[in-house]
Amino acid sequence: MERLGFASLHELNEEVPDHDHWSTVDNLAVLHSASDRLACWRKEMVTLGDIGLGFLMDDPDALDSEAKIESIRQTIRNGAPLPAIVLVHGRGGPNAKYAPLEGLHRFNAVYREGVPKVFAWVAHIACCGGPVADLDDDSGAA
Repeated sequence: MERLGFASLHELNEEVPDHDHWSTVDNLAVLHSASDRLACWRKEMVTLGDIGLGFLMDDPDALDSEAKIESIRQTIRNGAPLPAIVLVHGRGGPNAKYAPLEGLHRFNAVYREGVPKVFAWVAHIACCGGPVADLDDDSGAA
């Protein structure tokens, strides 16, 4: 059920299944006290510079992660679309509007490729007309 232009993560995942969905659900509950049924999400094109750069990988010894990033970079160069990066608005820290919730490898790949904007599912929890979190701080995942 869409509310004022917002969808739930559950609805977005039904529309385009994400293989990281359950990790996203867990992160949403643990980090933001919100369930996957909270209608706080919008599909947006986000300027890369608005995402916190503190989320960029800086460990060249993380070989598996580096390989995933390079594979995604090749996908970008081939012109294939990427799944949405999952962001939370208003949580990026100083000088950033967004924080990644899932999709760090994709974020790093688009950053390294110099892509100016990225397609994202953005949670607006208690901002931009979005609802407040729907889980108690002590309740964990729904």
